Amino acid sequence: MELLKVKTVDEMKKIIRDTFVHLKLETEKISINESLGRVLENEMVSTMNVPHFNRSVVDGFAVKLTDVQGASTAIPGFLRIAGEVLMGKETHLVLNQGETIYVPTGGMLPQGTEAMVMIEYCEKLGDQDLAIYKNAGSNENIMLIGDDIKIGDCVFQKGHLLRPQDIGVLSALGYLEVDVFKLPRVTIISTGDEIIRPGEVPKPGEVIDINTPALGAVTQRLGARVVFMGYARDDCDTIQLAVKNAIEKSDMVVLSGGSSMGEKDYTSKVIDNLGEVLIHGLSVKPGKPTILGIVDGKPVVGLPGQPASAIMVYMIILREFMTIFYGQDHFKYQTIQGKLMENIHAAPGRRTFQTVAIKEVNGLIEVRPTYGKSGMITLLSYSDGYIEMTENEEGKNAGDSVQVTLF
Repeated sequence: MELLKVKTVDEMKKIIRDTFVHLKLETEKISINESLGRVLENEMVSTMNVPHFNRSVVDGFAVKLTDVQGASTAIPGFLRIAGEVLMGKETHLVLNQGETIYVPTGGMLPQGTEAMVMIEYCEKLGDQDLAIYKNAGSNENIMLIGDDIKIGDCVFQKGHLLRPQDIGVLSALGYLEVDVFKLPRVTIISTGDEIIRPGEVPKPGEVIDINTPALGAVTQRLGARVVFMGYARDDCDTIQLAVKNAIEKSDMVVLSGGSSMGEKDYTSKVIDNLGEVLIHGLSVKPGKPTILGIVDGKPVVGLPGQPASAIMVYMIILREFMTIFYGQDHFKYQTIQGKLMENIHAAPGRRTFQTVAIKEVNGLIEVRPTYGKSGMITLLSYSDGYIEMTENEEGKNAGDSVQVTLF
């Protein structure tokens, strides 16, 4: 019986980087309202100052520094109210010595303002006089023109992954559209005579397809786009035609099932017929019978049929390809540090990915392993992520600080 010639995870990543360095994405212009999670194609430079006028960051009164020097609850400063600024309106008021002017939060500062005192530290004495019970420092509670962003500042570098707060910044700078990389296109094909579509009633021996929708969700979660989901029976010619058609409209093709060494495991043969098998066998647990190939310069991935194994391995591989597509890793923020609550054993000589559940208790992140067979889809549904153990580790001990990669 022919054995799999396994590669380590690090060897796989090097093969991906060396073989697929040419992969590039096209670009498109989209509305900022649709840009969440997209990657900028070029750097964004400010064409305006933010703010573009001097403004207050508190609700209070504009003052001169010498007028409130030493002011306190015991010895307040007394000023004459010379007017007020209307929110959203330009003001031509000028602040003179011995005067104060009311300014709402975000309001434009009168000319001559040196600081703002919050309204909580002020008391009106009739209609025209104000007692101030706190001194102020220079430019306290105010923002000057360009304090936040200046004209010509680079606010985002090329390759930046847009988050909700970033879209707010772009809006503040007057951008309505941005140039972004198109999402990598992925086709997912589930193979097997036993596979039936979700919604159908399974007969004995038949299996409702779990992998296709689950792998599609992983694809979207990691920032790619599913352009097609299909099925292929255990027939070499059928699978080969499906892969050939998928290559024409996709940046990556994923085959679920048929990656082992059985009589009807055709993935490796199909890739060899159309291109080249780069890896057949990965030194990981779970997911050993994983395949990576290249057809017409594009990656073709063969995953194990067991759902938990397929999803885990696919996340690892797709993350690596997303780094190739975009030129950098955007997934570092999808991790959390926690304390392991139980001992975990690793598979000797294999990279082990152990699913875990996390729970916050009194401010501490507790991490506990979740166990189940690789065919159990529920194993992942009640897991929050996984921890990685290298080939040289025998496991982790209770009390260890571990990094959890979140699903």
